Amino acid sequence: MANRNDLPLSEDDSTRFVPWIIGVMAYLAALALAAALMLSNIAAEWSAGLEGTLTVQVPISDDALADQKDQRVLSAVRVLLATPGVDSARPIPLAEVAEMLEPWLGAATKSNDLPLPRVIDVQLEDGAAVDTETLSAALDKTVPGASVEDHEAWRNTLILLFRSVEIVAIVIIFLIGTVAFAAIVFTTRSVLAVHQEIVEVLHLIGAHDNYMAAQFQKHAFRVALKGGIGGTVCALATLLTIVFLTSNLDASLLPPAGLKWWHWLVLAVLPIAESCCAMLTARITIMRALKRGF
Repeated sequence: MANRNDLPLSEDDSTRFVPWIIGVMAYLAALALAAALMLSNIAAEWSAGLEGTLTVQVPISDDALADQKDQRVLSAVRVLLATPGVDSARPIPLAEVAEMLEPWLGAATKSNDLPLPRVIDVQLEDGAAVDTETLSAALDKTVPGASVEDHEAWRNTLILLFRSVEIVAIVIIFLIGTVAFAAIVFTTRSVLAVHQEIVEVLHLIGAHDNYMAAQFQKHAFRVALKGGIGGTVCALATLLTIVFLTSNLDASLLPPAGLKWWHWLVLAVLPIAESCCAMLTARITIMRALKRGF
């Protein structure tokens, strides 16, 4: 008896729209999950890239000679290297500074009339903490007007923003899962009501509740898998289109907003996870209904 399907669940018209509903929810869930993974990746890379770094700006007067400009930068570098906790201090070439500003200022960065500051990239030793106020005072004595920028404050603000949006994406996934759970429960109960007479006959001839539940859960798995695969494929196509359209986007100050290989793997197995959840939901619903006598 365990290998037969005595309930014509696949021929039931009441569940013909369920794969479409699950497909839409799978599509939205996959996009929300991808957004959460992407934001987590961006936050981690941005935090790692800015942790333990400082930026020093050395203003240069237009009237100063080239040697005087270089001397001010070298003086600032010497002060930085003499500071405990500083591992390295690299003056960033003007061409590199202009390249970083080009997405915002355009061709104006190539003009000699644009006063670009001399920028020094400072790397701190692992676990080292530098008092920026003390460092700024030391620099000001040697190089008046030099300023120290600590990325910690705005880095924390930016990370908090990413984490907040990530939490919103997770909440959306939870809400979609709740709606899907309710849809499976409602559909399972409706199908059980439609086939109530057949279920009663099977009970009379000795069919156990586990056998009944197995047929419903297999049907729920197939229906959810069909809709889940369709929705996830559409979501992956959408994500690939977005990646393609943004691949040539010039945003030098932003970390790459892509997905890692294991992110794509998680999205690919999403239909199986959804189908297993639907199967478990259907089984629990049927078993509770049968124990209560419908």
